[in-house]
Formats: sequence, structure tokens, C-alpha cells
Amino acid sequence: MEITKQTVLDFYEGFFNQQLVTKADPLIAEDYIQHNPGVEQGREGLVRAFQQKFASTEYFHLEVDHVVLEAEYAAVFLRSVDEQQQTKAHVVDLYRIADGQFVEHWDYFDRRK
Repeated sequence: MEITKQTVLDFYEGFFNQQLVTKADPLIAEDYIQHNPGVEQGREGLVRAFQQKFASTEYFHLEVDHVVLEAEYAAVFLRSVDEQQQTKAHVVDLYRIADGQFVEHWDYFDRRK
């Protein structure tokens, strides 16, 4: 599978906003390397972390502002927003791509007070 900007947008909308965790299956490598210490390693670790987040009562929605694809990397600039679409945090997700999947992930958060 070739990763395009639309692939990334569809993944964010489906996995994070519609909470369809099976959207991780084709895009996230099974042995996905996670550099966020709050999320377990592998695709299953990512799925478990977000299943817990989705089960909480906290509103969760991401707005993707920009996707950059360059060689074997993807950078996703996004905002976590509240029910009124006010920005709670700016986030940058960086992925390393191999064989048409995300194989490694780093992130940066800039939380609003």
C-alpha cells in the first residue's frame, strides 16, 4: 500500500475521530516502534491505549492541519479540540514509513492552559 496524504487523513478521521480501531490494521505495522512512553509498543499497544482513551468520558477529537510526506517520513500537524472546536493542544506526529506502513512514531505536544 502506498501512503498518501489522503491515506493519512482517512486514518486520522477513522481511527481517532470515529474511534474505529481496526483502521490501524493496514497502516500501523504489527511491530510498530512507539517513542511515546505513555503508549505500549506495537500496533496492539496503540490500539489498547486509544481504546482506553475512547472509553473515558473526556471529549476527544483531532483536527489535522497539515500533512507532510517526504521519502520515508510523514509529519502530521494537528490540534486536539474541545466540543466548541477550541484548541486544547497542538500536536506533531512524526512517522517513519517502510513497506507501506507506519513503523515508528514520535510525537510533540504543546498543551494550552
